[in-house]
Amino acid sequence: MATLKTVTQSQSLASRQTDPLRSFKFHVQISQVGKLASAYPKLGFMTVSGLSVTTDVIAYRAGGMNTTTQKMPGQSDFSPVTLSKGMMPGDQNLVNWMYQLFDVMQGNGSGSDTGTEFRATIDIMLIDHPVTKNKAAVKAVWRLYNAWPTSVAFGDLDAGSNTFAVSQLTFAHEGWDFKVADKYGPSSYAQIK
Repeated sequence: MATLKTVTQSQSLASRQTDPLRSFKFHVQISQVGKLASAYPKLGFMTVSGLSVTTDVIAYRAGGMNTTTQKMPGQSDFSPVTLSKGMMPGDQNLVNWMYQLFDVMQGNGSGSDTGTEFRATIDIMLIDHPVTKNKAAVKAVWRLYNAWPTSVAFGDLDAGSNTFAVSQLTFAHEGWDFKVADKYGPSSYAQIK
């Protein structure tokens, strides 16, 4: 009987290590360099989409290879990332970030020289489930570099519906890093970022 219990425990541990991470628990941390530096806590967004990269394929013909073309990697492009959340008091800071772009576009500054730096680092942290302690374990992190808002959109206002107001922010960025925890068990944002 003791042997059967030992086998069951080891099988349970093995199956847990092959379970994929769940995608519904995450935090977003925006770290901006400019004048809104302390305006953003960890934010609870509803959805994050667009975490992808595409590399162009350059096809060329080489002498002696008349049946197929050779393929070389070209330039890579990172898709815009869209964050959606329920609108709350205090969200004005996110819209003010968009207004900073207008200062730069109108020639009132080009970045950090005038205190209107509008680029930020955004960390998207995937949290382990279930949370068994007071502190949630971070299992994966995407870090977006030099992100800035290209679009702010608000959901429809409809007196006949029973939903809440939604705002969406779309960010252009210059690339991301991705890191995932080495194993199950406790891990933290500091350990994997």
